[in-house]
Order: sequence, then C-alpha cells, then structure tokens
Amino acid sequence: MKINKKIKKIIQSDVRTALHEDGVKNDITSNLISSKKNASAKIIFKEQGVLFGTHWVNEVCRQINSKIKLTWKVKDGKNVKKDQVVCNIKGNGKSILKAERTILNFLQTLSSTTTLAKKFVKKIQNKKLILLHTRKTIPGLRIGQSCACIEAGCKPHRMSLSESILIKENHLKLIDDLDSFIKKIRRYKKPIIVEAKTFQEIKLLSKMKIDRILLDNFTVNKLKKSLKILRSIPVEVSGNITLNNINQYALKGVTHISIGALTKNIHALDLSLLIQ
Repeated sequence: MKINKKIKKIIQSDVRTALHEDGVKNDITSNLISSKKNASAKIIFKEQGVLFGTHWVNEVCRQINSKIKLTWKVKDGKNVKKDQVVCNIKGNGKSILKAERTILNFLQTLSSTTTLAKKFVKKIQNKKLILLHTRKTIPGLRIGQSCACIEAGCKPHRMSLSESILIKENHLKLIDDLDSFIKKIRRYKKPIIVEAKTFQEIKLLSKMKIDRILLDNFTVNKLKKSLKILRSIPVEVSGNITLNNINQYALKGVTHISIGALTKNIHALDLSLLIQ
C-alpha cells in the first residue's frame, strides 16, 4: 500500500518509541564492539508467509544509522517461501546489531498480520462483501497492523472512536431513548452503526435512519432469519468467525464482516537476521 505523509510520521514516532523501549543507546555489548567494523547481514523467513513492514524496517535503520543500506529482494504483500532471503543489509556492524531486534519485532508482527488477512480475503466466496479489521491491537501497533490488513485487501472498521458512531450492547444499556439519541448524533455527520441482539431490536432498527446494523455472535440460522427482515440496510456480522466458517456467514444481504482475530490472534512469523 502507499504510505502517505501522515502514516510516515506515525511510523517515525512508533519506531522512535520502540527504539527507546529497547534501550539501543545503552546496549553494552554492541557499544564495546569497534565502530570501524562493517558488516553484511540478511533477513530470512524461516517459515512461509507474506512480507509486510519494509517501511518500518527502513525507518529503524534510518534512525539508528542513516548510512545502513538495505536491499529488499521481495516487495510488501508478496508471498515468501521458507528459508527465503527477503533483504540484504550492509553497513556499520554495531548499528546493525542495535537495529536487529526492533527490525524483527516489527517485521514478524506486520508480516503475520498480512499473512492471516490474506487467508481470509482468499477464503471469501462473496466478492461483494467487505472484510473489516477491528481496533483489537496492541498500543503502538494500530497503524502498522491496519496497513498490514489494507495490504491484504481488508479495510478498518474504524481507526479511532471518532471516525464513526458505534452503538453497541453496553451503550444501549445506558441510553434511555434510542430514537432521540440517534436524532441528536446525526448532526455529527458520521456513519452510525447500531448493534441488535433480538429480532425485536432488528425490526425497530430497520425503521431508523442508520448506516449499518451490527449482528454480533449470531448463529447462522438466526442470521438467515434476520436477513429476511433487513432487506434495505447494510448488515455487518461479527463474532467467532473463522477461516473454517466464514462462508457460512458471507450470505447474500451481509455487506460487512468484521474480524478481531485479524490483529489479535496472529501467529508471529519466525524470522532471523544473520550477520554474514
């Protein structure tokens, strides 16, 4: 995906935080190595997957030592085989050592996110359906994981609480009059999504001016009955949707499927950075 100026600034900030957290300036072992020693290194995928995170890796090296040269042999979003070299690195040996762990942390997490998201995208038979990732991310990784999902063909449900108005089960318990509440929030001119738990709520919401109805943790049978009621409003489905059952929920009438697992149930890929 294209990295714009806004995302680039966030990458710079997230990398800065990661390097501070790792204490690269106070790496005693690396600091004792001669600054005159140059080195070559390579990044290897020790299992198959999809590469994503080159911009983060580049920024790590830039902040530690801008003279480090990276040559990417694979582009973001491309499949990688087991034991395949994806990047060659040349530069000051001490600097490469300081960058090693932060490079791998970003790359293993973002690549695994894209790998999983691509599996879901390929699995869906209903091509008109929009697959969404949620805000179930570790602080500091939301933009990275969102970009990783976008690379695979998924869109964000919403990047922050302010991007849309989502009224879920817990909100409904604190709202006295939903109809009046929705009338008030329309002035913000944001998409309005409301969760429904029962057929009675579905019938009520189908008559209101909202942008989407959320059906969370519905059985397939209950979903089918709900779709007969909801014929003129977008329907989002979520809750315990896996690679094995996603097409049971990707029915005609379902416009969106949101999956928290895309960002929180990832298997971090096994990668290595080896000095030559």
